[in-house]
Amino acid sequence: MLSKKLLPAITLGLLLVNCFVIFEFDQDASRWARLLSTGLLFIVLIWQGGLSAKIMSAFCLFICSDVLLFYYENPIASSVTFLMRISAYLLLAFVVVPELKNLKSSLFQKIIFFIVFILNLGMLFMLVDMVPAKFVYPFLNILFYAYGISMITLVIAAISYSNRYSNTTSFYYTAATLCLVFSDITSFIAYYLEFYEFYFPDRIFYILGVAGLVKFATFARSHEAVTELESL
Repeated sequence: MLSKKLLPAITLGLLLVNCFVIFEFDQDASRWARLLSTGLLFIVLIWQGGLSAKIMSAFCLFICSDVLLFYYENPIASSVTFLMRISAYLLLAFVVVPELKNLKSSLFQKIIFFIVFILNLGMLFMLVDMVPAKFVYPFLNILFYAYGISMITLVIAAISYSNRYSNTTSFYYTAATLCLVFSDITSFIAYYLEFYEFYFPDRIFYILGVAGLVKFATFARSHEAVTELESL
């Protein structure tokens, strides 16, 4: 079992190193820093024991997608990267789906969720339209839409999980998944819209998200739903 201070110390170290690398070096060095960070946190995940097959698989997909980032300018590598990230997000959503089976919601709440989904989908369409022509290749739009929908699915699962249990376990899961989504949004702005300063929040959110998943994996999750929140 890990010391309680080890994961925060490693996370802080990775944040500082990654920000330094992004500031001082080129994109290849930044991609190496990201890959090594994911790999180190994966080792921490294995070391702590009590592993979930879905979380382990999601981490493996994160590592593979980080490797493919070195070839991201190649349409085939870019496409496979999208598919891996989509799969990872769906796996992370399925981690908590069994604990949401009995979740009850009113018609009004279902309508709210539907409206939020449509608004996010509309934002996704706008983001795709903002991609410069030099980055466009066949099926990019379809991959972007699928990726966006997987992100929305993950966020809905995280919020539902947080509302149902409202404890430390659900906090780390929700915080981790939201950080991963924020990382992808800032990464889009940095890479496709070429606002390079957004690589800093991209990496910060990413490391916090992955570290949050490692912390989440330490919990047994033998919790009970909060009665007054059980009906979402």
